[in-house]
Formats: sequence, C-alpha cells, structure tokens
Amino acid sequence: MLVVWEPILPSDWRPPGGRVLARLPDERARQFWDSNHLVAKALSDFAKQKPNQPQPDCCVQKGFNWDEVILYGPHSQWHDTPTAVFWSGPVVRAVPNLETAFKEQLGPGKSAYR
Repeated sequence: MLVVWEPILPSDWRPPGGRVLARLPDERARQFWDSNHLVAKALSDFAKQKPNQPQPDCCVQKGFNWDEVILYGPHSQWHDTPTAVFWSGPVVRAVPNLETAFKEQLGPGKSAYR
C-alpha cells in the first residue's frame, strides 16, 4: 500500500507527524509526503489516458485529486500505465466498496492478511 500525503488544506503546511502516520499501522504501508503534487498529477494523467477505467467522482481541491483510494490489479505494470479496477473517495466513505473490490481481485479463498 502506498499512501501519499500532500498539502491541500490550510493545515497541511508540512509532512504529517507520527500521530497521523500511525493511522495506518500496517508494516506493509509506505507513506510519502508529496509537497509538489507529483503523484496527484500523474494519477490525473492516468485517468485521462484510460477513460474506460473507474474515474474519481469527488475530491478535487486546488485542481488536485485528493482523499481518494485507487486499487490496481495484482499484475499491473506501471510502465504500461495500469488501469485502475477501483477509484473512489473520500477514503472514509470508499472503504466498504474498496474491500469488496479487493476481495474480487484476490479471488476465492485468498486473504490480504498475513
């Protein structure tokens, strides 16, 4: 899991601290601070290149998509501009549907948990 934090709200003037990062305690999660919105820009380009994939329907502020969750299939190749299988937000509302999409990607009898 990649988590990208970026400055959107007035309070986002520096990278998140330990309390915020601790919201995602899974050791597999990698969290990054993207002060220049490079990831958001790239994802916006992906959305334009792949109009048949799920598209975000919320969460644009200052011209940047934010507070979204995107799921790519298990064999996605980033050099080929992967197609998202799920893209929605805000995160707090998207989680139940994300869990369903994640289970569909894993297939029957498999678990995302160790």
